[in-house]
Amino acid sequence: MSLRNIPKVHKQTAVKQAIEYLKKYILESNNPEQNKLPSEAHLAAELGISRLTVREALTVLENEGFITRSQGSSSTITTFARKLTEKIDHAGELKKFIKDCGYEVLVDRITYSWEKSTKEQAEALNINPGDELLVVKKRFCADTKPAVYCINRIPRIYMNKKTFSNKEIGEDIFSFTEGNNNFHFSNDLMELIPSVANAEIGEMLDLEINTPLLRMDITKYTDKGIPVMFNTEYYVHELIKFTASRTITHY
Repeated sequence: MSLRNIPKVHKQTAVKQAIEYLKKYILESNNPEQNKLPSEAHLAAELGISRLTVREALTVLENEGFITRSQGSSSTITTFARKLTEKIDHAGELKKFIKDCGYEVLVDRITYSWEKSTKEQAEALNINPGDELLVVKKRFCADTKPAVYCINRIPRIYMNKKTFSNKEIGEDIFSFTEGNNNFHFSNDLMELIPSVANAEIGEMLDLEINTPLLRMDITKYTDKGIPVMFNTEYYVHELIKFTASRTITHY
């Protein structure tokens, strides 16, 4: 893939777009022997951005394990960069995440109810125990096979109605919640919890009871740092796997 095929970057989201384009350049390169990125000056000229913006994007790519950098030389693409497409710190919508893993996605079995929050849920959402929550349950299938069972919990104070369509609370629940409240999701706090399937989870994911699962408890925060959604996701290991890149610091 040539950098010349990448459109110029809009200034407003320059760093974010530069990161996306450079990841695409790394992952879709037709030359497996290519192990270095062009120079910062060349990247800045090709993408139509400043060298400072390029440097910020490269710092993110280095932290995520896609490249390594040393003083006075071009950025080196790591030998495992193409294995990092399903990173464990992925923050976004499940449909896109599963699609990025190489599957066709189906969202089904969507249900919702109003329930009182538990102590754990209230602590995560900074509300009082017993406060009302919208609880949405749904299943994500990868190539028709059940892959993820997702439970979204949103405090009643962030909902201005009591009934919802499948589109609103299905795959579009993040954008629906943002539009309903005039805020934007900014970041997640994620906890990884080894788990096993109970009767409810087993039925949703076509698994036997006590099958090992990876569970994620995720608190989603707005751009003002307010927790507004507490999610639990159960992943079928055979279909969805995660990777993490850890940097060793030398003193």
